[in-house]
Amino acid sequence: MAWHPEDIKAAIRKRGSTLSALATRNGMTAQALSRALHERSSARAEQIIADFIGVHPMQIWPSRYDDQGERLSLLAVRKEAA
Repeated sequence: MAWHPEDIKAAIRKRGSTLSALATRNGMTAQALSRALHERSSARAEQIIADFIGVHPMQIWPSRYDDQGERLSLLAVRKEAA
C-alpha cells in the first residue's frame, strides 16, 4: 500500500527537514518533489525522498515499481491501468 503524501512529509519532518529544503539541497524545485508525492513524475525526485527517509522508493510507491524494485516504465503503468 502506498504511503499517504502527509505520511511522507511527516517522515521527512521527523528526520529534520522539509520538502523545500530537501529540494534545494538536491538542486531541484520544491514543486518537483511535491509532484512526486501525488503523481508519477520524476524517478530522481522519488529517489531523493526515499533516500532521505531511508527506504527504497518501492516501499513508498509500490505501484510505480515491479517486484524486483525496478521502476516501471510509464507505458507499463498505462497498460496496467487500461
